[in-house]
Amino acid sequence: MSTETVPDLTPSPAEARVPEPEGRGSLRIHDRVVEKVAGYAVTTVPDAAAAPRRVLGLTVGSPRSDDEAAKVTATVYGDSVSVSATIAVAWPSPIRGVAAQLAQRIRGEISHHTGLRVDRVDLNVVSLRLSEVQGRRVQ
Repeated sequence: MSTETVPDLTPSPAEARVPEPEGRGSLRIHDRVVEKVAGYAVTTVPDAAAAPRRVLGLTVGSPRSDDEAAKVTATVYGDSVSVSATIAVAWPSPIRGVAAQLAQRIRGEISHHTGLRVDRVDLNVVSLRLSEVQGRRVQ
């Protein structure tokens, strides 16, 4: 029987060093990922929702459900991002209050999930929708 020795191929500690961070590559978060995060954030604010579909200024189709993500565009510049969303607000909620709460939620969700800094949030309120808890008025 012959006994061959297998050479030890494990690198020495000097050879096993991890390269410097700038030599390891980079991570880029695509605009579409940020859009998905911001669109979801709209569904978490009680009086905000995705805007209904519109053609030539007229609403078409059925109203969007409260859990449908809003139409959002985002542009990532390095480690910062600007976001624009088209939304609907529940009537009779204060539009400015809902918009401020939504902008804060969008900033928080994007920062939490991606680590990016949100420099700008533009909200375009294109419709008011009746709140579901509001009943009929009797005069």
